[in-house]
Amino acid sequence: ENISGKHPSSVEIVLGNQIYIPKANLSPSLRNAILRLAAFQNPEFYKAQAMRMPVFNKPRIIACAEEFPEHIGLPRGCADELAALLKSLSVEVQVSDQRATGTTLDVSFYGTLRSEQLLAGKALLKHDIGVLSAPTAFGKTVLAAWLIAQRKTNVLVVVHRCQLMEQWVARLSAFLGLDQNAIGQIGGGKRKVSGEIDVAVIQSLNRKGMVDDLVADYGYVIVDECHHISAKSFEDVLKACPARFVTGLSATLVRRDGHQPIVFMQCGAIRYTAHDKKQARNRPFDHNVVVRRCSDVEFPAEEELSITEIYRLLMVSKPRNLRMAKEVVEAFKQGRCPLVLTERTHHLEILRELIEPEVGRLVVLKGGLGKKKLEETAAKLGEWKDLPHVVLATGRYLGEGFDDPRLDTLFLAMPVSWRGILSQYAGRLHRLHESKSEVRVYDYVDQGCPMLSRMFQRRTKGYEALGYTLPMEGPTLL
Repeated sequence: ENISGKHPSSVEIVLGNQIYIPKANLSPSLRNAILRLAAFQNPEFYKAQAMRMPVFNKPRIIACAEEFPEHIGLPRGCADELAALLKSLSVEVQVSDQRATGTTLDVSFYGTLRSEQLLAGKALLKHDIGVLSAPTAFGKTVLAAWLIAQRKTNVLVVVHRCQLMEQWVARLSAFLGLDQNAIGQIGGGKRKVSGEIDVAVIQSLNRKGMVDDLVADYGYVIVDECHHISAKSFEDVLKACPARFVTGLSATLVRRDGHQPIVFMQCGAIRYTAHDKKQARNRPFDHNVVVRRCSDVEFPAEEELSITEIYRLLMVSKPRNLRMAKEVVEAFKQGRCPLVLTERTHHLEILRELIEPEVGRLVVLKGGLGKKKLEETAAKLGEWKDLPHVVLATGRYLGEGFDDPRLDTLFLAMPVSWRGILSQYAGRLHRLHESKSEVRVYDYVDQGCPMLSRMFQRRTKGYEALGYTLPMEGPTLL
């Protein structure tokens, strides 16, 4: 790329919550080149354009840089690209590091990392900022506790759900040898700030566009499920953090909207990737898919159905629900621990009525249950931790953060197609438990609908990528 104009011999950039580059002496073409470092083409725009849909509310380019009167502000993850650009133009870079180093934290790690966790940890420690891409059950929380003990600076852990906040507090308490009351919690009606190790629900840090000032007080920020940072209100929280160290953790970095570059701009590049197939080989149990092709639902042949209408037809199909309920009960009676996932809360109630009288030990998890009900459910799951039980849940509720190591059988009561969601759902089975010798996914493929056939083809690739074995012969048509 030809960047015209006269360039300064040196530039003093300031590292803080962003990278600040003074505009003085920069040619217009160099300013534009710097701004483009934090911009990318919006896949949503091109997708809508290709489908001849309106694009008036979809920007063609998503720009993450900020222009100030005297400076350009770039996200912290653009540092390497900026250095390379200025070096190519023979511009000397002087850095004024004004990032927050935080306060010293005296904690030790009481646990043992597996060999791959240690490799990932060392890769992350080589850089001030960076992302770990690892599947569910890799042990990202344990590794984060180790990183906190290594970096020895006060830390803010950012999550996107109260359920995850409670899990983090419990895990950090166990692996860092701390009382749970010593760990701060911000969100879900709580605001107890320790200033040393705090876990915050990100929505509570950004109220009506105003980011809480406390984010400036930490030397280390850990972002759990960091693919959510692409949301503007979440991005604003990270943009306001001047911490020296930032670590992002995620199992599904590729977003359906294609906005994952925002994650890397705020949290840094991927420093270590733990591959699904390798993880599957290392687990002490087999991974199998049982495919059920069934013709319980009659789809109207003459019209193109929306996915919403397809889901409705699947949900109200009595033969289909009876077939699924029967297999869930059989799995339970074989000593297995089934997880039944659907996309509709009404479907949960239909399945519950069919399954609960046969099994006894059953819980339903969905949004809007309330704190008391959730505590009762958690208590039941604690009592049943070594007994077969059935969990009925909406996929959205259980997608991230749910932890029941005993689960070994997944029933996909509604079809999904995106690999990221399939990875999250199947990942619920991958926690280690001494009773597991095989994890199994029951996949119901409904005949007579081209869209559902295409979704199954995409799931097939997803299963293979996750290290699952699919049946070789064509399954019987039921």
